[in-house]
Amino acid sequence: MPTFIDLFAGAGGFSEGFLQAEYNGLHYDFLLASDINPTCEVTHRMRYNYQLGLDTEFLTKDITDPDFPEVIRSKIRQKYGDKPIDVLLGGPPCQSFSLAGTRKKNDKKDDLFSYYLKIISLIKPKYFVMENVYGILTKYNGKVKERILSEINSIIDADALEEFITLSEQYMKQLDKNCLPYLECTYACDKLRIALEKESVIKQNSQNYLGALEAIESAEMSPEQSSYLLDSILLKKQEMSLSQLDGYIDRLSDKFVNAFRNSKAVKEEERNIVRQALNLIKHQYSLEKINQAVKREINACQLNSSTYKSEFDAMTDTLDEEHILSVFYDACESIHAKTDTIHGISAIDEVKLAIHILYEHVLDTVKRVVNLLSPYLSDQEIDSLKKLADSIRLYHIDKEIVLNASDYGVPQNRQRVVFIGCRKDQPVIRKIPPTVTESEKVTASEALDDLLFIKNNSCETAYDQGYYEQANQKPKRCILGQLDSKKGEEQRTYIDWSKKGRLNPDRFPNIKQPTYTSVNFWADADPDQFQAMELANHQTSNQNDLVRERYKLMRTYGSWIAAKEAVPDHPAFATNKRNYSCLRADAPSTTIMTLGDDYAHYGEDRSLTVREMARLQSFDDSFVFQGKRTTGGDRRKLETPQYTQVGNAIPPLMAHAIALEILKHIKE
Repeated sequence: MPTFIDLFAGAGGFSEGFLQAEYNGLHYDFLLASDINPTCEVTHRMRYNYQLGLDTEFLTKDITDPDFPEVIRSKIRQKYGDKPIDVLLGGPPCQSFSLAGTRKKNDKKDDLFSYYLKIISLIKPKYFVMENVYGILTKYNGKVKERILSEINSIIDADALEEFITLSEQYMKQLDKNCLPYLECTYACDKLRIALEKESVIKQNSQNYLGALEAIESAEMSPEQSSYLLDSILLKKQEMSLSQLDGYIDRLSDKFVNAFRNSKAVKEEERNIVRQALNLIKHQYSLEKINQAVKREINACQLNSSTYKSEFDAMTDTLDEEHILSVFYDACESIHAKTDTIHGISAIDEVKLAIHILYEHVLDTVKRVVNLLSPYLSDQEIDSLKKLADSIRLYHIDKEIVLNASDYGVPQNRQRVVFIGCRKDQPVIRKIPPTVTESEKVTASEALDDLLFIKNNSCETAYDQGYYEQANQKPKRCILGQLDSKKGEEQRTYIDWSKKGRLNPDRFPNIKQPTYTSVNFWADADPDQFQAMELANHQTSNQNDLVRERYKLMRTYGSWIAAKEAVPDHPAFATNKRNYSCLRADAPSTTIMTLGDDYAHYGEDRSLTVREMARLQSFDDSFVFQGKRTTGGDRRKLETPQYTQVGNAIPPLMAHAIALEILKHIKE
């Protein structure tokens, strides 16, 4: 069966949807999930280990940790051996990509997708899915989206690249060694060999560290000794010494120095800028490591609101390769304008070209080689070279896919963007077909009417049969919301699907009833303290009469804005809160966020419970959100409240639709 792991797992919306999906006898084997928040681990382990009885591992760890890929692989190898990972899932936190809020410079959330892509490069799954907010399409005028697509398309097949370089160098023999195309091709092929060496070094360092990690874990030593050794070898793992890069830069440096030796037209200070820039480029991986360390300290020391922030930002700006290259190119332009020899002009042009080639994407360099060689080759030779060039890209993705959760049976209009990368030996997935039409979408009342029995400031742990019988007279649907069952699929009301559950009972025959624990760390979990109940997470806040009047007015007039315009002087509107959303009974809800108080219930003068928000997200009622219902202040650093877990989750039914499409395409 295809396997998957879920990074940035949060509460488990992706995982839940993938476990629901089945097609032609195929279903998924859930190997591991990971998230930085310990409360999410509690929710995962209670659901998948305790309640469903799976062997699934969970890793509470920061993906930016330099040993993150090896720790994941070690956990999987210890439990599953060399079982391949077929699908990698992940939704890097959306704060830095959201249309709301202000981007924080050096916020590590801004670049988490790059770390996700590094995991892909090492694991090389058949498919990967990266989910994010709709706002990512327009972030910085679309530059973020273009960078994501560019990075995905730049993951290479090292074996294919090696073949391409070998064939290119063979074809180069047909060129005059003194012509410019030959010179440019030489630099291009040398750059490609640098890329190959980097790929090889990263892979070898990872394998060496993984072997050492497993050896240390199996050895008899104290935790202090183990930690000391791991820290030591982790420093070694991060070293990046590339002999091909050293040789490349040394040749350029010699070329430049020889051309401007004893030059009177160009001052030594200007020449030194180019030489120093070349040295910095030669040591780019050491500088990158320093830059990342500074960024980690900015976040670790919480400098975002500090007088030190601008000074530390200046450090990272100075170390950034874009800054180094900008200074380099400016110096080259200045020298080019002042030099008075053809030899000098030729040298500076050659150095600039070589550095430009060095920093362009691998596939752009491959395209450069094909274009340079094609005029000198036969049609058959060109076809052979292009065929190899096309095979270098390991993953194929045409463009992003925009999804609305309500198109897949979720009673919520929630737009999201997914990037589905397909390994070159797998069929490309270009769309996730909707399962319901606009007129067939699941409404809020279909999802919530049976839960209306709860009162203000109360907690209910069992269903009310009378409310259920009255509320359940709704349309019957297939799991993904279809109103007609063309293949004889089981149909139920949305409420019944939520109560019965959407997991195949034949695969999970011993599922335990909903069970809750208040702990935020799995190490503190005590089975003797677990609370079993029929209905979990259904608790209302203690809202005073004025707040409840505010909800009543919003329900009466249809929205916060309309109510305030109708009765602007009402004391209920003397509040700084501005993000209220009023649910309609006859339509899907608006996008569910992380605060239940932001939503006015369509049928009562109150906000939503965690269970009601979970219903609108399409979680089964048996899925229990663990830990505290709400929290605030400094506690949020260690606690992820239930409302946040629900609001940040990917709707399981939308994940189910994605999982189903991959099952229909995936090949052995």
